[in-house]
Amino acid sequence: MGAFGAASSIRLSFAFIAALAALVILLLDFQKTVYALACFLVLDYGFRQVLQSAFLGSVWDELFFIFCAGLLLYKWVVFRKEKAYRWTPLEFPIFLFIAVGIILLLINAPDMRIGIEGLRVVIQYILWYFVATQLLRTKTGARNVLYVLILIGTALGLHGIYQYVANVPMPANWIDSLEAGLRTRAFSIVGSPNILGSLMVLLVPVSIGFAFFEKKLMKKLLFAGVALIMTGCLVVTHSRGAELSFILAALVYIALLRDKRIILPSVLVLALGLVLIIVAVPSVLDRMIYMLSPEYLASSMRGGRMIRWLTGLEMLKGNPWLGLGLGQFGGAVAVNNNIPGAFYMDNYFLKTAVEMGIVGLAAFVGLVACTLTWNLRALRRVRNSRFYYLVHGTFAGMCGVIAHNFVENVFEVPMMVTYFWLFAGVNIFLAYIAEDNAVPSGCEAGNGGETAANNSLTGNSETDQNPVTEQE
Repeated sequence: MGAFGAASSIRLSFAFIAALAALVILLLDFQKTVYALACFLVLDYGFRQVLQSAFLGSVWDELFFIFCAGLLLYKWVVFRKEKAYRWTPLEFPIFLFIAVGIILLLINAPDMRIGIEGLRVVIQYILWYFVATQLLRTKTGARNVLYVLILIGTALGLHGIYQYVANVPMPANWIDSLEAGLRTRAFSIVGSPNILGSLMVLLVPVSIGFAFFEKKLMKKLLFAGVALIMTGCLVVTHSRGAELSFILAALVYIALLRDKRIILPSVLVLALGLVLIIVAVPSVLDRMIYMLSPEYLASSMRGGRMIRWLTGLEMLKGNPWLGLGLGQFGGAVAVNNNIPGAFYMDNYFLKTAVEMGIVGLAAFVGLVACTLTWNLRALRRVRNSRFYYLVHGTFAGMCGVIAHNFVENVFEVPMMVTYFWLFAGVNIFLAYIAEDNAVPSGCEAGNGGETAANNSLTGNSETDQNPVTEQE
């Protein structure tokens, strides 16, 4: 016990020193705070598994967000020449969703403590969007955030492939009893093959974007290789939802290629890649075919997604407009608080509907739709820039993750929802903020601001005529 206590003290001492050093660095260049946010998965793993501190593991992200808020105040005081706040197109849908959540909490919370916790996990990680849009300073900084994420994704991809090759043991409930031939599923430090697969869905299009973005041949080849590594990791997670979502993300990516001449060749490459995957890893096709079989349907109705979805729909019928209340069904909060009959829904949209009703679901769908719409419009604003390729890749990855939420509670995982909103913030920064090409807002400039903002909706704003250039 004494040796264990000494080791823990040493780890905590190193962590404290590292935190002080990081504080100095971030105060000197607050943009690096967003780099730290890109390391969310690594930091969370470090606090929970390396330091083995239950306290730090549960509060570090809240403390980090408070620090970021303080850093924003520091920015206002020290860098007075910069705008105090940069208005973006997503404030309204984000705050509308938060307001709907608060109203539902006040009028429909069977247990206020659980309701507050349920609301917290729903809205807390959306707020990272503001850290990205307010603390990034240059397009180079935005690019570096994506570099960090690709580096992390590459390490996870290599680790996941290693786990598959080494036949690392996995829990028996990760496959159906009739799929005994499947050796293992990659999960890396994420701990879940489905979520690891979802992370690969998010990052693979970005690495392909970098292959187009970079000018030097060696860097292009490097990022193409990285994309192959992460795609290989995705395959060996054997996550059917992630694999299907990846195909959707790939089709979105291909459809939005700037050079329309390579769309058809890209479709052929995608088709060839799918064939090679099926040949190299036959279990991928086997699991897809099994999903269409009567045996899978029977198994799913006994204790899988189908029975969970049907149960959720029945619960929704009883409380269609306002739902059961936040934290009352279908997610981690309900399970951790031992709510009778609670389980993981495996459909984030249905989980939202059951807990927040049609009203809350409409607000959430509206938020997602606005986010994807403005990120799609961001592509038009950077169409004359190399940064088009990065916005292109992040948007395709975001579409894939949204699709995966229809068959998995992806947004129940703090790391995934954090990275989704970090991507949204990076794209909005590149298209609407970088080099002061921000969309004017009514909150910033009265009626004139409202007019400019409305013009931007229709593509008539002056800044649409002067998209972000390649200057870094």
